[in-house]
Amino acid sequence: MENIDFSGGNMFKFRSFFLIFIFIFLLTACTQDTVVPKGNNDENIVVTADGKITFEIINKIKLPQEKVESIKDELFNAYDEIQNSIHTTYVPSERINVFLNEGNEVSRGLRSELQLYDIKEDQYPLVHELTHSVVGYGNNFDKSRGYFTQEGFATYMEDKYGKNESYSHKLMKYYIDSNKFIPISKLIDPNQADSYFRPALKNQKEYTLQWMSYIHSASFITYLIDTYGLEKFEQLYNEDDLAKKVEELYGKNISEIENDWVVFIKKSQKELTYDDKRKIGSFYTATSVIDQIDPKFFTKE
Repeated sequence: MENIDFSGGNMFKFRSFFLIFIFIFLLTACTQDTVVPKGNNDENIVVTADGKITFEIINKIKLPQEKVESIKDELFNAYDEIQNSIHTTYVPSERINVFLNEGNEVSRGLRSELQLYDIKEDQYPLVHELTHSVVGYGNNFDKSRGYFTQEGFATYMEDKYGKNESYSHKLMKYYIDSNKFIPISKLIDPNQADSYFRPALKNQKEYTLQWMSYIHSASFITYLIDTYGLEKFEQLYNEDDLAKKVEELYGKNISEIENDWVVFIKKSQKELTYDDKRKIGSFYTATSVIDQIDPKFFTKE
């Protein structure tokens, strides 16, 4: 072993080095004891019971923590219900940011984020949007497989487990009685679906047509699930060429099942009451312009 000279300048250098070493050691030890990985003690983090998804709530409107805790519980419970509904080949993002926003814009559920509005009014469609994020939508959230089963099922889930009831069956009776029925063949047509589910939303007529399209899809999908079961619908969800797939799965073409559904609505549903209309927040606004919508949207080809 080589001898080390501790005299003079070398002793000073050694002492300096030794002190620096001790400082770094202590700093490292303290750091290891006190630094906690991000999220472990973050009050706005939710990890699902199965550990597959971490939600981070981005509280942009500075809600009281009590309300944030309530939303955390909703996320936790909604995820469990969605996981126990249908199973798809889609693998959701391991981390989903949940933005709590000001205003009443249209909420969105994407692969790695939820954009929720109407928070202060307690009308945010958390279950609806989370359904999109957990079970998938199109080919990586595009329009390649239309909108019909995706929006219909998300509304079905919101009706069962969320805070916003769609009244889809009752509204369908109103549409049928008012001759404002949209043929299912149009709603599932990839060349026409955008006009119904994704209009430009430049005026109230377009908002109303979109709302009606969601209600049609919700009522039809609810009818399919209640009549034929969730497992069979699971094979239909997020598929393209829905007309062909419906016939394969249900043994009837889309027109035949549409007729069965309309008969069911007519026989089982009563007219909307005043209380129903009051609870449907957009009812009077939408129906004030429904007669102004181009009749072509309701014409069966």
